[in-house]
Amino acid sequence: METFVIHKQSEAHFYAALRANNGRIILKGKDCTTLSDCKYSIDSIRSNATDYSKYELMTDNDGKYYFRVKSSGGDEIARSEIFEDTAERYAGIGLVRRTIPYAIIDDQSFAV
Repeated sequence: METFVIHKQSEAHFYAALRANNGRIILKGKDCTTLSDCKYSIDSIRSNATDYSKYELMTDNDGKYYFRVKSSGGDEIARSEIFEDTAERYAGIGLVRRTIPYAIIDDQSFAV
């Protein structure tokens, strides 16, 4: 089962990442300043990521592919990893849309 892992980057920086069964990070939420903001971010990602209209397909400067998930207001709330081709990107979107409602939360923010 896919998992939202909450990480603590520093004293006031957290982020949540959707990790696939194979350990690969598929989607990373925005940086948060508190743990509660990070949990709210997960709720926002969950509520928007099942709607295909909330996805923005992107290409980076190296010609690689990724996607962003937008909020109802149009703000970016999560960004995918980089994919080598568009087929991988669409497979990533499909994985997120299918599994995000059921992804468990693994709070690793307390880990040293």
